[in-house]
Amino acid sequence: MTEAQIFEGENQSSAGKPRKATRDKRLTPDARRDAIMLAAKDLFLSKGYAATSLEEIVAISGGSLSTVYQLFGNKQGLWAALVAKVTDMVTEPLQDGIIHHGDPRTVLKEFALRLDAVERSRDSAGALRLMLAEGTKYPELVRTLFAKGPDASRHIVAAYLKSEVTAGHLKISDIAMAVELFRGLVCSDTKLRNACGVLPPSTPEDIDRRIDAAVDMFLKVYKA
Repeated sequence: MTEAQIFEGENQSSAGKPRKATRDKRLTPDARRDAIMLAAKDLFLSKGYAATSLEEIVAISGGSLSTVYQLFGNKQGLWAALVAKVTDMVTEPLQDGIIHHGDPRTVLKEFALRLDAVERSRDSAGALRLMLAEGTKYPELVRTLFAKGPDASRHIVAAYLKSEVTAGHLKISDIAMAVELFRGLVCSDTKLRNACGVLPPSTPEDIDRRIDAAVDMFLKVYKA
């Protein structure tokens, strides 16, 4: 099971409801973890956080409650793991960039493309609607989402920009502001429009052209 499968709903039935998983005791620990996370993601987004029980997640994913507790601690820990997984997928090119000192345009464009894809995804829209519906009752959900999602992403972008300033490739006096400007150029109101069902359709060429413009505008200001 791939990372893309975890977050694009391949475990959904044609009716849009989570499909019951085959109880295969031969699954590896990693495959079992992925199956639990996929079932939890589908249930959280279709039923809501409060209405989803760990028993339901186990019924769909297979395994046992003891496995869920061993891997994630509790339902909140499972939610945190889901959010962290998405963040890791988006920020991977930046983490690689810090290690290999990739040129800013290549690394920032790859990151921007991944971020845009997440913002346009069905799961991103569902997560925002979930936060708006249940955030006041379960503020820890919102805190976890921001801590492991946007905030973690900001820290990684900031670390990469600092490394490029040190290398002499960029000239930035306020890293935090630069991060916010970059995210604003890339994201705009994509997630909100997506969650509201009014996001205009875009071809891959449209998205690539817009991302190129965002990265070019950013580097025009900060290129050393």
